[in-house]
Amino acid sequence: MCGIIGYTGSSQALPVLIQGIRLLSYRGYDSAGVSVWREGALHVRKDPGRIEDLAPSWDPDGLAGTTGIGHTRWATHGVPNRANAHPQQAGETTEDGGLVSLVHNGIVENDLALRETLEAEGVAFRSDTDTEILAHLFARAFQGDPVAAARVLLDRCRGQFAVAIQHRDLPDTLIAVRRGSPLLVGLGVRENLLASDLRPLVGRADRVMELGESEIVIVTPDAVHLFDASGAAIERETRAIDHTERDTGKDGYPHFMLKEMHEQPERLYELVAGRIDPEGRVLRMDDLGLTDEQWRSFERVDLVAAGTAFNACAYGAYLLESMARIPARALMAHEYESRDPVLDERVLVIAVSQSGETMDTKIALQVALDAGAATLAVLNVRESVIGRMAGGVLDMHAGPEIGVASTKAYTGMLCSLLLLALKASRARCIADAPIAEIAQALWALPDAVRTALERFDEAAAAAQDVRRADHMLYLGRGPDAATASEGALKMKEISYIHAEGHPAGEMKHGPIALVSREMPTVAIATAGPWRERMLGNVREVRAREGEIILVATDGDPDAAKLADFVLSVPATHPLVAPIVNAIPLQILAYETARRRGCDIDQPRNLAKTVTVQ
Repeated sequence: MCGIIGYTGSSQALPVLIQGIRLLSYRGYDSAGVSVWREGALHVRKDPGRIEDLAPSWDPDGLAGTTGIGHTRWATHGVPNRANAHPQQAGETTEDGGLVSLVHNGIVENDLALRETLEAEGVAFRSDTDTEILAHLFARAFQGDPVAAARVLLDRCRGQFAVAIQHRDLPDTLIAVRRGSPLLVGLGVRENLLASDLRPLVGRADRVMELGESEIVIVTPDAVHLFDASGAAIERETRAIDHTERDTGKDGYPHFMLKEMHEQPERLYELVAGRIDPEGRVLRMDDLGLTDEQWRSFERVDLVAAGTAFNACAYGAYLLESMARIPARALMAHEYESRDPVLDERVLVIAVSQSGETMDTKIALQVALDAGAATLAVLNVRESVIGRMAGGVLDMHAGPEIGVASTKAYTGMLCSLLLLALKASRARCIADAPIAEIAQALWALPDAVRTALERFDEAAAAAQDVRRADHMLYLGRGPDAATASEGALKMKEISYIHAEGHPAGEMKHGPIALVSREMPTVAIATAGPWRERMLGNVREVRAREGEIILVATDGDPDAAKLADFVLSVPATHPLVAPIVNAIPLQILAYETARRRGCDIDQPRNLAKTVTVQ
C-alpha cells in the first residue's frame, strides 16, 4: 500500500507534494520521494525514511517548479533504499534527469516475465521494483501521445495498480492510469491534483472525480481529459467536496467504522499481493528477523494481545499449530506477567496490536525480552513502542483506523497471521501444508470480502430483529471460534447488547442454558470440516426454540431450513473463511447499533488505544 500525490498549477509544487505525502503516510512510510519539472528536466529526490526526516534536506531551489509527483512507499518488491524508492525513472536517467518519472501504488503481477523481456531488449534495471518496469514500458512506448503510451501499461501489465507519470517533454502535464487501486483527481482554481485518497485534496480542490477501472487521465493546470482503455475520450461527472469530508475525512460515509469496513478489500489486496505470489512460491517476509533455522528450533509460540487482537491470536495459534506443527497458544497479555511463563530462546512470543501502544501487550513483550525469548510483533503502526521493542515486525498496513471498534485492522491481523503460518510451514518443511491452495484463496480473498460487503440487506434484516435483544450468543468451531468471539465483541462494543462468543462444542457444557426465543444465536457454519458438527449445534438451539442467525456458504441447502436469518458468504478455503466470515458479523453489529441510536465510532467507556494497565 503506497500513496500517490500529483500537482500541476500556478503554485510551487514541492510544498503541496510534501504535505500530500504527510497526509498519505498511513499508506506506507519506509521511503518517500518527489519529481518536479524544472527548466526542461525532471528533478528527483528520494530516500528511505519518513517524510518528516527527508523533506528538510530537499532543496526548494533545486526543486522549484509548478508540476510534480510525490510518493510514500510500503516496500513489496525490493528493500527500502534509495534505488527502490519512488519516483522510478526511465530513459537517459541521471540524478536530476530522466525521460520519465513514475510513481506507483499496487502490484504488477507479471513483473518477472516483463522484466525478462525488457532485459532481453537491452534495458538495464537500476532497482528491484515492479514500478521501474512501468516506467520503462511507458518511456519506450511514448511517441508524443501520452494516452497511447498509457494504454501499453494496461495492455501489458496484469494486477491492480495506479500510476502517476511525468514526461520530460510535457512540462505542465500529469498522466495517470488506474486499474484496481484507487486514484482521485482534484479540481481547483487554475490548479489540479492527483491523489490516492481525498485527504491531500481537501483545502486545495473544490471538486473531485474518481478514475474508473482501466481509465487514463491527462491533467494540466486548466483541464482534465479522461479516456477509457481503448483511448476513446469519455466524460465523467465531478462532485463537490462537501463540508463533512472537509471536517472529518470520512469520505462521504456517515461513520468511520463504515468507511473502514469498505476499505478492507483494498487493504487485503495490498497485503496479500505484497507478501505472496498466487502460486505460493514466493513469500516476501524479510522484515520478520527470523531465519528458517530459528523457525525449526522453536518448541512453542505464545501469542499475546488484548481485545480484538486477542481474538486474532486465537486464530493465529490454531494456524501455527495445525499448519506449522508448532505448539501454540493465545494468551491474554494482561495475564502473561502474572503466570510467570516458562521462556527461553526456544520460545517465540508474538505480540499483536493495532496501535503498537497497548500497555498490557507492551508489558507482556517485555517479559519475553527479559527472559531471552525470540520476539515478533504484528502491528498496524510499525513506528510504535511495540514495533521498536520487538525483534521483528510484520506490518499489516491496514491504514489508520479511527473507529474504536476494529474492522479492517482485525481482518489485517488474520491475514497477516495466516501468511505467517505459511512462512513457518515452509521454514519447518511441513510437506503437507496447503501453501498453494491457501495462496490461491488469499488472492481471491479481496473479491470475496467485497462480495460479502455488498450483502448489507441480509444483515440489516437480522439487525432489525435483534436490535430489541438484551443478550446474544455467538458460536463457531475450529478457527471460526475466534470469529464468533470477535462477532460478539463487535456487537457488545457498539450496540451495548450483552453478547458472548463460545466454541460451539462448549455450548452443551453451560451456555445452552441461556438459549431462548429472546436470546438470538449467531452460528458460523460455512463449508468445511466443521460444518456438520456446527449444524448439529444449530439444531440443538432450534430444538429449544432459539432464534438462529446463520453464517453460511452460498448455496448451502440446509441454511434456509434451519435459520431465521441467513448471512451468506462466498465459498473459500476453510482456513481463509474466518476472514470472510467476519464481514457479515461486522455489518450485523453496525446495523444493529445504528438502529439502536448508538454512537458507533465512539462507544461509551471505550478508547481506541488502551495505554494503562
